[in-house]
This record gives sequence, structure tokens and C-alpha cells, in this order.
Amino acid sequence: MKEEMKRPEKIICNYMMQEPKDMQEFEQAAVRARSIGATHVIVSRLTRSRWIWEQDKTDPYPNWLMAHSPLFKLVCPPALEKYLPVNYIDECFSLLCARCEVLKKYGLKGALFSNEPFWLPEAVFRDHPSWRGTRLDHPRRAKAPYYSPCVDNPEVLALYKYAMKELCAKTGIDFFLFKSNDAGGGLCWSSGTYVGPNGPESCRERSMSERVCGFVETFAQGAREGGVDPVIHFSTKIGFKAEETEVSVAWHELRDPSLIINDRDKNGEMPMISGEMDVHPSIKGIPHIFRTARFLEKAASSGKKIMVVDITKTDLDEKLAYLKRALVAPTRSILQQFQLAAEAAAELVGKEYAEKLVDAWQYIHEGEEHFSHSGLDILMYGCIHQRWINRPFVLFPEELTEEERAYYRPFQFQALDEKHANDLLDMQNIECVRGFSASFLLSETVRQASSSFRKAIAVLEEIRREVEGQISEKLSMVVRRLEVYICLMTTCVNASRFQTLADSIDFEAIPALNCQWPTRNDPRIEQYQNITRSEIDNAYRLADLIEGHEKELLQVTEPEEEDVFVLSRNIAEQVRRKAEIMLDHQLDGNRVFERHNI
Repeated sequence: MKEEMKRPEKIICNYMMQEPKDMQEFEQAAVRARSIGATHVIVSRLTRSRWIWEQDKTDPYPNWLMAHSPLFKLVCPPALEKYLPVNYIDECFSLLCARCEVLKKYGLKGALFSNEPFWLPEAVFRDHPSWRGTRLDHPRRAKAPYYSPCVDNPEVLALYKYAMKELCAKTGIDFFLFKSNDAGGGLCWSSGTYVGPNGPESCRERSMSERVCGFVETFAQGAREGGVDPVIHFSTKIGFKAEETEVSVAWHELRDPSLIINDRDKNGEMPMISGEMDVHPSIKGIPHIFRTARFLEKAASSGKKIMVVDITKTDLDEKLAYLKRALVAPTRSILQQFQLAAEAAAELVGKEYAEKLVDAWQYIHEGEEHFSHSGLDILMYGCIHQRWINRPFVLFPEELTEEERAYYRPFQFQALDEKHANDLLDMQNIECVRGFSASFLLSETVRQASSSFRKAIAVLEEIRREVEGQISEKLSMVVRRLEVYICLMTTCVNASRFQTLADSIDFEAIPALNCQWPTRNDPRIEQYQNITRSEIDNAYRLADLIEGHEKELLQVTEPEEEDVFVLSRNIAEQVRRKAEIMLDHQLDGNRVFERHNI
């Protein structure tokens, strides 16, 4: 039996916009948020801060920083004007204000997610040495040290207070989530920075509780002076990283009930629950209905006061159809999730096809679950950051011409030198699928995931053939997305198999060539031929799928704006170029493997 849920006091909607400056799209997001009874929409996905990377484009580390919206990207205190691009900051703040005006029309407020205390240019600290805080870069991924300002310094806190006051006064934003110790943010003497605890001697002996509480209380003071009563969550929790105990116990020192540190408020309660937030999705628009269903059921039973939920639009708007129902009538079992999904499906494609659409959603969920068993998000770390999607798999990458490398080499995140760059499986200086066993397990994972996706495709095609008009077109796009997903998973397998094979080669040895007949002494040449042929065919297939649909399927931009996380809109052309280069190098295997004589 369905029962009315006690709604959270705040429902924060996350929305991944395709074009940050598209106000019409943002207004549609506001309408969607209001339709589910939300209170806030995240407004902080803004134009990427390319100026940080453009100071030295041979350093890939700033790509982690560019997507975030720290306070000084929105409000520039006078003391920082000579160091930061003021025109760019004004542009970002104007966009933020315009979004908040749209939200007011629908009775909504803005929410801001950011990383703090955020990196500042080195010139700031040369002129103000006492402001230099912790070194926060990743030592295996950065070519220079990066520092955040020290929030134990009263002058630095004054900068933050000023920015917070101006921001709140002009936007009315009253919900903030500040992350730290990752992607451009870092705390002095914290155990969670990538380089280890560090900072100025002047604050070394100060307790972490005093540091963190003083920082968030400064935020709150600035917000209140700006006319809002804020909720501020400061967190250093980042997935797989070890718990930062000193930060996690800081809530004991809080006095303000609206402040939260590492999930806990002053009473030790945990008032907030968050669903999936795809920051850098490799493929857009995959409907995650049952992942959403599991989260909403967990949220309903938790009794949390604050819920963050994703409302990114998909082709049929599947998630919104489910959200509207689950927020009113929460489920308490998997059976009820399927029943609610059937109601949503009937709204979208009619009762006649509702069961089949639910089957497709379940197959998609099943496929994603299979692929998640690879441990890391291989699609992001490999296909995008490592540019498996468009770089050729060749045995002698160092021999490629500049023209053959120029379209992908600058966008390999981990590649601080050519040795790292040429190793397909060196993903951010992390190995996760190297060797026969790992490659075999990944292959099996992808085989099962692809099988589930193909079942979903078959069901969706069955529905599509029976319906007409826009619904049929939208179902076709869902199918296309899943086909692209399968292609990228195939690329993951081929990358692992290819590099595992390459690792077995003694490149200094001269392969045997004798007149004995027959000879099939080295099976690796067949493996080489089959892996490369698989990836060549896969590349042509992928190019055909994405051509003309680049913006709908992938995170793309103009060629001059391409970076590690965002592909060029010429990606289809680049993927075909990959296949052509691999074809040109097919006989490279003859240089290292014994050839057959049979």
C-alpha cells in the first residue's frame, strides 16, 4: 500500500546542462524542478575556466579545476582584481544572477556546489606570502605546485566573507555544498590532500576543528550580511579516500545549526542524502530508472531533511515521470519500484507497451550493474581522459607523426611524459585492467553488460516499430545511445587486450624467420590481428553512430575549446582517423612477431 511520505524540507535538483549559457534550457530545468516540488536548483555549472589551463597547456592538472565554480570565480574581492580575469568573473556572475532570476519566477532558489578553499595563482602568494596555504595538486598529475589560500589567516577569511556577502545579496542563494581536498580545493595540514599534510608553520598547531569551524562560520557570516539564512555543508569525503578523522569530528565545535561538516550538524545528526550526480558523463541521456528508484526508496526511509536528486532530461523524460510518483508515494520494496515504473511507462508510451518499456529499463540497469564490476569508471578514465575513443592502438606510438598525434595527445590527462602517454593502460598513473587476468575479467564484464544492453535494444526496437511520431524518434535515440555505450565498452576491452599483448613483447629481439613449413609458433600475431581488426571495425561503427548527433551523445565543444574532459565536435572525423592510422600500421606486427608459414 502506498502512503504519503514526509517530504524533505529541501529538495535540491542537479541538472547537467548541455550549454551553460542556454537560458531557455535552464528555464526548462526550473519548470521540471517545480513539477516535482523541489525547492532548489544547482546553478553553479558555468563556463569552464580555461584561463587556468592556458597558463601552461602542457600541464594537464588544471583540467580538474576548470569545471568548478569557487567563490572567487563569481565574485572578485578588490584585493584579487590584479591577479584574476575580472571580465570572465563578471561574465560568470552575470550568468549566475540571470539563472537565479529565472528560479524566482517559479518559487525556487539557487544552490551552489564548489571546492574551497580554491587554488589561486602563484602571483597572489608572491605578493602576499602569509596567504599561502596548503599545496593541493596531485604530485603524479601536475607539472607545477598549486596552492590554496590559508583560511587560518584573517585577511583570507575577509576575502571569503566579502565574496559570500556579495554573492548572497545579489542572488539569494542560500544552500551551499563546499568540497575540499580535491580538484583545486585544499585545507592546511589536512591528511586528505594528495601531497600529504602541509601548510604554513603559522597555523600548524591550530586544531582542525577550529580551522574548519572558523571557515564555515565565516561563510555563514558573509551570507547573513548578504541577507540570507544559509545552509552550508563542508565536506572532505571523496569516495574511495580514507576518512579524515580530524575533519569528521569538527562538528562537535559547531554552534550554528545550519552548518554541516562531513555530513553532521551540531547535534551529530546527518540531515542530507544525495543521489547520483554524473559530473563528467561519457554518454549523455542513458535512463537510469532503477538506480533512481533505489535511491528514492532509501531517501524516503531515511527521513532526511535535505535531498539532492538528479533531474537531467532524457529522451522520454523517464526519470521525471518516475520522480513525480515516487516523491508522492514512496516505495518500500523492489516489487513496488517495478509497479511505479510501470505507471510511469504507461504515461510515456501507453499501457499497451508499458511492460516492455519497464523490461528495457531493467535490462539497462542490469547492463550498468555488470559494467560497474570493472571497479573504476573505465569509460571516463580510459575512453575520455586517456583518449582511447580516438587515439590509434599501435605497437610503435613513438613513431607516429606529429599530424597523427596532434588531435589526441594534448588531451591525455595523466601523460606528463611520452612514456606514460604511450602506455594505453596508464590511466592517471593508475593501473586497473593490466594483464591477462584483468583483461579477461573486463572482457567477461563487458560481454554480460553488452548482452543486457542488446536485450534492451531489442525491446525498444519492438516498441518503436509499433508506435509513431515523436515517441518512435525518441526511442531510436535511446537505442543509439546504447549502441554507442556498447562501442565504448568494446574499446575498453580492446585497449586492455592490446596493451597486455604489447607488454609481452621484447621490442629488441628479432623475430624468427625460417624456412620450416608449417610454422605457427607464436600465437600473438593472430591476437594482434584480431584485436586491431576488432577496434578498427568498432571505430568505424562508433563514428557512424555519433556523426550528426555529437552534442546529443557526448560532451563536445568547438575544436579550440577542447580539453581533457570535453571532446571536439569533430570527434566522428577523429574516430575515423584513428581507424585509418591503425590500418596504415597493420604490418607493424611483422617487426616483433614470428609470422606464419602455413
